[in-house]
Amino acid sequence: MVADLGSVTLAARALGTVQPSVSRTIKELEQELGQPLFHRSATGLGLTQAGRTLLAYVSNGLGQIDHGVEALRGQMPDRRVVAYVLPNVVRMIMPGAVQRFKVHCPDVDLTLMPAVGGGLARLLRDGEVDFGFGRLLAVDEMAAMNFEHLFSEPLVFFVRAGHPLATHPAPDVEDIDRFAVVLPNPGTIIRTELDRFLIARGMERFRNVVETISFEFMRSYIASSDAVALQPRGAMRRELSEGRVVELALGSNDLMGSVGITTPAGKAVSVSAALLIQMIREEVAAQGLA
Repeated sequence: MVADLGSVTLAARALGTVQPSVSRTIKELEQELGQPLFHRSATGLGLTQAGRTLLAYVSNGLGQIDHGVEALRGQMPDRRVVAYVLPNVVRMIMPGAVQRFKVHCPDVDLTLMPAVGGGLARLLRDGEVDFGFGRLLAVDEMAAMNFEHLFSEPLVFFVRAGHPLATHPAPDVEDIDRFAVVLPNPGTIIRTELDRFLIARGMERFRNVVETISFEFMRSYIASSDAVALQPRGAMRRELSEGRVVELALGSNDLMGSVGITTPAGKAVSVSAALLIQMIREEVAAQGLA
């Protein structure tokens, strides 16, 4: 409550108690943990890094307090986290999130399993990964799964700077079909979204297709050819900012997708995985994507 309101006095009023009682509780908890949970600023009380870490565990109920205390004391019981992450968020979000995580848990190993053409639902059900981070799965794959939306991101057609379509004000799918098109493999989330997009425009498929889940191949190939590539905008953020690729004005509103965390329903993630998920939330907020 104090974290939400930024004031001990307001929190005490909301809880139906008095300010000294809330202050005393905070002080006792800080003494137990051996570090401050709040710092004062011009706008009121704000959480310290330790306070944010503890909040990651108590926000879903008081039953998580013990887990948060264990994390702060360096007694993390889970020594490995395995996350299935799509390439766009690996490149855009995960570096910052992992840096935040490792500040607290340097002894916990992280495995970032790359997208391998689908299969997240099975990996979660079999317990091979702790959670998935990427675009929302298809409806038929979301049975017994929970999804937490973090931000929205469009799929975008990209070409190299200087490409014949780079200055086209409003290309359509027929214009793109004049060139080779680099697409994710069939069965992937992105490919399924594209297939629906094309069918809605009266086209079954592009005629000249290169299928790959390798972002490195895709980036190198379009840089040296007139091929067109379909990727989430975040995957090409660096190339866009450097002027090496151009985003075509086609379909981004219709190819908008929800990006977030997928976990198996009815099964709590480990303490270590919960902390990494919180660090992902913080990195998404820090980048202004939420």
